[in-house]
Amino acid sequence: MTASSTFGNSRSVEENESRGSKLLAELRQMSRVSMREEGLLNQAQAAAVLDVSPRRIAELVELGKLCRFDFLGRTYVSVREVLERRSAELKAGRPRGSVGQKIRRAAKILGNYDAVNAAIDAITPLPKKQERKK
Repeated sequence: MTASSTFGNSRSVEENESRGSKLLAELRQMSRVSMREEGLLNQAQAAAVLDVSPRRIAELVELGKLCRFDFLGRTYVSVREVLERRSAELKAGRPRGSVGQKIRRAAKILGNYDAVNAAIDAITPLPKKQERKK
């Protein structure tokens, strides 16, 4: 065995020990955060709990609605926050507009409506529903 091969092996052992100690430290930190947050879920698991897509979980993380935790090359979210969001019973879709917002929306639509179309709509009868034969 030559001196260079011995030196190379000892260096790789030191690098492996250093890498191993970093991974162990990150694992300990993950354990502490998991205890504090009542557990950690990956995005697919959180999506299943909230009955949404994993992409929606990523959007919630980007919007700051859920905290993101990165450990060992993976992304996790807090079980506590996911359960809080689930119990909030948020409704899907756009929130209902106030009366003022509805009036503004109708005025905007009517502003794009020209007189010719209004006259045609006024004189054209609405189609009648056909009665079913018994």
